Amino acid sequence: MAGIDLSTFKLGWRPNQYFAAPNNFSARAKPHGAVPDYDIAVEQLEKLFREVALAQPRVSMVNEDAARRQLDLVQRSALFKFPDRISVQFVDRGNGKSSAAIYSRSTYGIGDMGVNKRRVETWLVELGRRVGAV
Repeated sequence: MAGIDLSTFKLGWRPNQYFAAPNNFSARAKPHGAVPDYDIAVEQLEKLFREVALAQPRVSMVNEDAARRQLDLVQRSALFKFPDRISVQFVDRGNGKSSAAIYSRSTYGIGDMGVNKRRVETWLVELGRRVGAV
């Protein structure tokens, strides 16, 4: 699965997606939610995010793009094993700060019963805890 550039992509019409990003990240896609700036280097943020994501059930890494600082993951549903795709692009905000843009979407169907939003928000809460412990 090749990654999409989250700084230039455009959200589709389907409601089974959730996009969260830092302020002024994308001129084309209006985020559903905000990701804060963290007081750690972008390399450390990426390391902590990997720990958060890969600790989740049924998550696997499918692509890494070092030039874009992006990870692409899949999380499968518990019952039917449907794949949801998650793309994360890490952003160096300068002065030792970093952030991330996260796009979670269902592969099949139209509705997702809020799964993508809950996933992103839950992962961000855990990421915030880990950043605070650094």
